[in-house]
Amino acid sequence: MAIPQVRDLLKGLLMARSRFLYGLDRTPDDRLHWSPAVGAPTPLQVAGKLEGFLHFLAYLAQNRAMPEGMAPPPAPGSREESKARLDAAFARLQSVIAELSTADLEQPLPVPWGGTPALSLVLCMLPGVTGYFQGQLNYIQITYGDKDANIPPNWGQDDA
Repeated sequence: MAIPQVRDLLKGLLMARSRFLYGLDRTPDDRLHWSPAVGAPTPLQVAGKLEGFLHFLAYLAQNRAMPEGMAPPPAPGSREESKARLDAAFARLQSVIAELSTADLEQPLPVPWGGTPALSLVLCMLPGVTGYFQGQLNYIQITYGDKDANIPPNWGQDDA
């Protein structure tokens, strides 16, 4: 069982997972590979970036070191592939976080922007970063007319 300090974070990760996947499900087939502007990502590319971030953070939290040679994964080719890969990435990160001890949370971590903050601080940034990717997906959706926030029915109630 996870320590009390990470239980809400784990619940928040479940909510982030369900909302992103719901939004991906609500993306029409003909928009999965569509970009609103030259250089802007497609919904599947945003999903691939989220997957890469989740794997990066799981590695960082588990190994207390920056990964060497870890390249971002290629964008998924389909909705089904994307969902499977995101499920695996969220599950891996949730598993790593669920196994952390109070002492682990105090451990310093090297981070890409420099310095060595405590793991607890890095984990506190997690909702903001997953929300960033959710915002990218929602922004792409609004550019083709989907004004729905694409929040799953019973969001947060069935993610326990």
